[in-house]
Amino acid sequence: RPPLWTIQTSPWPQGVGGYTPRSRAVAMPATSSAKEQIEGTCLVVGAACVFALVALVVKKDPLPLVIATECRFLVSWVVAIAFMLLYRKSRNLHWFGPPELRKWLLLKCAMSFAFITCWWSAIRRAPVGNCIAIIYCSPILTSLMSRALLKEELAPLFPFQVLLVGIGCLLVLDPPFLHSGSVFEGGDAEGAQPNGDYMMVFVALWLAALVPIVTRKARDCSWIEVEHVSACLASTFLDPSLVLAQFLVYGELPPVPQAAPQEMGLIILAAGGAFVGIAMETKGYQLAEPGKATMFRYIEVPFAYVLQRFFTSEAVQGQAVFGSMLILASCGLGFETGAVAEETSDEKNKALLSAYGHEAAECAVNADL
Repeated sequence: RPPLWTIQTSPWPQGVGGYTPRSRAVAMPATSSAKEQIEGTCLVVGAACVFALVALVVKKDPLPLVIATECRFLVSWVVAIAFMLLYRKSRNLHWFGPPELRKWLLLKCAMSFAFITCWWSAIRRAPVGNCIAIIYCSPILTSLMSRALLKEELAPLFPFQVLLVGIGCLLVLDPPFLHSGSVFEGGDAEGAQPNGDYMMVFVALWLAALVPIVTRKARDCSWIEVEHVSACLASTFLDPSLVLAQFLVYGELPPVPQAAPQEMGLIILAAGGAFVGIAMETKGYQLAEPGKATMFRYIEVPFAYVLQRFFTSEAVQGQAVFGSMLILASCGLGFETGAVAEETSDEKNKALLSAYGHEAAECAVNADL
């Protein structure tokens, strides 16, 4: 799945299972026919809606977090094994990645596990629409980190993007000081604040911002190799380690609800839906002109607010919707800035400012997407 900050790179060129390094991305066609443009755009829109639905399923499912993530990684591992068996010989793949890149691959896999665990925890603690809106702020943090670590140049409009994101986050979070007198008077102050705890959202946000930095170190790994190592490591070591840590600290294992098989089925469905969404978006960017299709990726945020309104007990705050619009405006401005940079300079000078949602961040850990 191509990241929207380097949207011309696809992990599945010429069919599923392939991989295109960034240096070969320029070979992709610059234009698409009207039919391909419509079809590709529809696939991108459908993928965005699928990702929002997956987030809703994760939020509503009462299965304990560690069990839910274990089911998710087991599904991914089965899929990755199938792809490895199909493409390992023809594409000279390694079950655990190229030896010279293995340390970076393991770091990427650990970040994948950390991001998914924090993200799934976050959307269970706070309104799903607000969570998805906030995670779209990650390109700003990525730009700051790439400036500090990789010495990449910031775009001239970057301060304006930071201002939009800052105001947007403030409106989404709706802190008490925005409500005049609500903290100091004897009225109900809780009614002026959105429900939920956003701590895990910001942890996931920082992890999402680090994704592109780490990804560059192991970008020569195939998507299939990375997905296999990530799912294998998470399901056999990292997730069981969390269960063991919980037992050692609290003296109990995660409680399994009576309807566990049904709840596991929902999580497996969510994992499968995420994979289908990734495939849809990848194909969409292959068919349509990325610069046009990617703007429809933002439909995930308003669609998430619709799901929040009708399928959860959490109210949709008007100022949160306006704040999310400011965040998306910053993302769109970053995309336009990146498009200009692509035409006027080489890839090294492109700022990582364009938008990507939580699913793209999750997948960017798993591939050089």
